[in-house]
Amino acid sequence: MNLTFSMYRTKIIYIAMLLGIQLSAANSDVTYFDGTTNQSMSVKAEKFAPEHPACCVEKKASTPIAAAPIPVTEKDSDGDGVLDSKDKCPDTPKGYQVDSNGCPQSVTLHMNFAFASNEIPASSDNDISELVQFMSNNPACIITIIGHTDNIGNDERNQPRSEARAKALADKLIAKGIDINRIKTSGQGSHQPIATNATDAGRAQNRRIEIEIR
Repeated sequence: MNLTFSMYRTKIIYIAMLLGIQLSAANSDVTYFDGTTNQSMSVKAEKFAPEHPACCVEKKASTPIAAAPIPVTEKDSDGDGVLDSKDKCPDTPKGYQVDSNGCPQSVTLHMNFAFASNEIPASSDNDISELVQFMSNNPACIITIIGHTDNIGNDERNQPRSEARAKALADKLIAKGIDINRIKTSGQGSHQPIATNATDAGRAQNRRIEIEIR
């Protein structure tokens, strides 16, 4: 095969490749004009699937990934341990023990009664005001006030003193407008301590008022 023939053969194959022409695997006779005379040659077709360079491929716009939604954190506005969505008794005063519905069941008021005294100290005014507010906002609730003493002295003195402390708080509530029929009182003397009676600080904690709410 002369040089001219080889050049034309190469051009024909190259053009077929560029056009993506898929020829049969069999040999084909190709006629061409070399500038002087018509020539023919046998060309073996090859399968060819051109791969376009990346710059020729249309780039698709990337789809932005949606940001994950920010989880909504439920609130416990009154801090009673029950979320607002489940709290049937909102605005429970701080320190009140509640049930699974967020409704108060009890509260312990450390009123710092002086030894052998049933006089409610002025330092308890805020606790009493909160209790009055709570009962005013929840007119159906009834409370039982339970007085306690430390273990100094005997039961003959401590039992009536614990009852007198409970009654002293009841009188305060009634004076502030709470219906007497919503209040019951009792005393436990020194039989239910919540702290040691071996120290002044422990005995002061035991001289307290507990309130059951229902």
